[in-house]
Amino acid sequence: MSLKNKTILVTKKKSTAEKYFCQLKDEGAKIIFFPTIKLIPQYESSELAYAINSFAEFDYLIFTSSNAVKVLAEIIKSRSLDLTNIKIAAVGEKTSEECYSNGIKVDILPEEFSSKGLINTFTKFDLNGKKIFIPCSSLSNEDLKFGLMGLGAEVDLVNVYDVVPNDLSELTKEYEEIISRQPDIYIFTSPSSFNNFIRLMNITNVAHYFKNNIICSIGFTTENAIKSSGLTVHIIPKMFSLQGISEAILKYFQLTVNMV
Repeated sequence: MSLKNKTILVTKKKSTAEKYFCQLKDEGAKIIFFPTIKLIPQYESSELAYAINSFAEFDYLIFTSSNAVKVLAEIIKSRSLDLTNIKIAAVGEKTSEECYSNGIKVDILPEEFSSKGLINTFTKFDLNGKKIFIPCSSLSNEDLKFGLMGLGAEVDLVNVYDVVPNDLSELTKEYEEIISRQPDIYIFTSPSSFNNFIRLMNITNVAHYFKNNIICSIGFTTENAIKSSGLTVHIIPKMFSLQGISEAILKYFQLTVNMV
């Protein structure tokens, strides 16, 4: 199979995701970047105020998304928070990269880029009595929190941003491209990116819309959300990252993988 003349939809901003899909373009694919979500930071909650005021008491800070890094990095900078005595964990490579780009050193990176991978990694540590701060979105589930609590930790899971559907008025060109030429491959990077795509495109018959198309999920949580709508996920990367997705698509089409 070939990617020539295939259209691939990526539910991320072009400015942040384009570099990961260069080889797919080199193989003849057309990429549509259609970010279906936007972030609204939540700086004023009482839970966040408490976490910031007691920040020195935390032993670990865990980032489960690059978005959480972006929001908390602003808080760290504005409040001059000291990270010297706190261990930083990131759920995956992309999140880790965002940490470093904001001057935050990552101490812990799981082998499996997921909440399950983080929990497995933390089984190697004595968490009895340790305090952990997890900045997250309003849509985050509590699997990681309860998993770490099961290991003896005290966990503060705090909403630092909301995830809402993007404004279609800001995606007019991309929307028209999707309407005129329905993509052959869809890449969803979170449950909300999938659900918001359905909403933005006003899709009423999901099974019919995605019939004969290839769906790629960045990980198992997103896969479950897609499957709950009765769809089949064809591609899941071994590495839960945008680069991993590119490599998985190349492998699916049996093309040479030579990512930069």
